[in-house]
Amino acid sequence: MSKKLFAVLVMALMMITAGAYAATKVEVTAGEGKVDYSFTLKDAQFAIIEYTAPDANGKTVVYGEGGEFSGEILLPWSGKGGNVKVTVKNLKQSTLGTASVKLEKSPDYAVPEGKSNAKVENLVLTETVEGFAYSFEAPGTDYMLLQFRNKQESGEMFVFPDENGVYAGEVSLPITYARTLTTVKICTGKEVVKKESTVRKAYQIGPAPEKTEGRLSGLVVCVDPGHQENGQMVREPLGPGLEGYTSGTSGMAQGKVTMRKESIVVMEIGEKLRDELIRQGATVVMTREVQDVFHTNLERCQIAEDGGAFIMLRLHADTRADTGKRGLSVYTPLNSDYAKAVASKEDYKYMGQLMLDAMKVKVGYRLDTTTGYVHMGDGFVGNNWAKMICFLIEMGFMSNVQDEHLLSQPVYQQWLAEGMAQGVYEIAVFRGLIEPQE
Repeated sequence: MSKKLFAVLVMALMMITAGAYAATKVEVTAGEGKVDYSFTLKDAQFAIIEYTAPDANGKTVVYGEGGEFSGEILLPWSGKGGNVKVTVKNLKQSTLGTASVKLEKSPDYAVPEGKSNAKVENLVLTETVEGFAYSFEAPGTDYMLLQFRNKQESGEMFVFPDENGVYAGEVSLPITYARTLTTVKICTGKEVVKKESTVRKAYQIGPAPEKTEGRLSGLVVCVDPGHQENGQMVREPLGPGLEGYTSGTSGMAQGKVTMRKESIVVMEIGEKLRDELIRQGATVVMTREVQDVFHTNLERCQIAEDGGAFIMLRLHADTRADTGKRGLSVYTPLNSDYAKAVASKEDYKYMGQLMLDAMKVKVGYRLDTTTGYVHMGDGFVGNNWAKMICFLIEMGFMSNVQDEHLLSQPVYQQWLAEGMAQGVYEIAVFRGLIEPQE
């Protein structure tokens, strides 16, 4: 083959490959401290947006109703201006399109003058819901450069001491997920690192909405966000009427891209489920509302019982060696004495299917076993000891990059909550606890 023909074939292959990932045109415009974007995707409601600026970069998952996307990227640290590149990717992280725009230099931006090279002492980083707070001392300096980086965003800014020579302030991380670990560096003006430490973005559950009358009025639901940030090994009896014990391992699923742990993902979804159930009239009992708590499976079941719950929803996210695996699953108890007292095997499986199908409809999955099915068994202590209807719900796979991104996306989290609330309604109607409504 001639070199010319080979070059033509290579070029043709590059064009075909590029076409396979091509998307509609990405439009970007620069504003003051921000970039506005818009684009359209066929048959997709979620996309990843990545941006790179001279002193900041970030990545976030966005929702576009009907495939129409628009929004803004805030760049509070980009006062020196410069070229900003925006890249759109699908949830498999394949590039769909790019665009660039020049961000004008802020009128009040200037590189500080004076001394910035000194020993940094007493660096303290504190978690906040918005990002983190910092304080340190660098005697004799006029300014320092603060840099931060995590899995979702990075940036830098000049910081200045107060009249007592103390540096203190707060940094907002608008697209950083709760509980994400951020590395913070205190540098000279020439970016020589003088001190480095880490801090996590705090999580704090929001206030519950005011209770109103609705189709779920009179029902008590226990929402049990699985795991906790600091799990422990606990040996627990398998269940009433069952032989054996389980070790109750402290392991949990974790994303490979975001590095998010299952415990915080299910906590966020649990908060949305709580709010959705209350909006529909239910009373909600939460087994936990914080990350730094430890409850055994038996303790969680006791919380549900003490609260008078008619159903307990145990929220989890799955993981598999097969990273292509996706879908939803509902696990029911089978042979424990408590499960038998709650419902027949046939009714339990039927109720599990009601819950599973309601969730699938809401998130757009096909109603067949390829997208998940109901599992009945004795393997879960938290199911076996429940004296009420109880399901362990696997809401997706943290080992799958698409699910990993979706499970932390607020719109998708809300869909899961609404699907579970619909399942609660259909089960309550089936059990004769409430009247069906149009």
